[in-house]
Amino acid sequence: MDYLAVFVPSLGVGVVFYLVMRWLLRGDRTERSAQAQARDDAEQWYRSVREREGDKAPFGYQEDKPRQQRGLGLRNSIPIRESPEDPNSP
Repeated sequence: MDYLAVFVPSLGVGVVFYLVMRWLLRGDRTERSAQAQARDDAEQWYRSVREREGDKAPFGYQEDKPRQQRGLGLRNSIPIRESPEDPNSP
């Protein structure tokens, strides 16, 4: 009887772990199938809009004017120079 009392807590934790993992995996599987179905519905809608409206579909053509750059536009524009205080300089 003592052996059973030793295994019961571990068995209980194992059962809880199994149930939580099963719940997570089933939820993930359900979410993936819902996303796939939504993607298929969106593709079908896009094809029907494309057939109905032709090349002037809302997602099928580019704008005449390109968009202006947002922000300061400082990416890769700051020069980097070596300083004499840099201990890693050659």
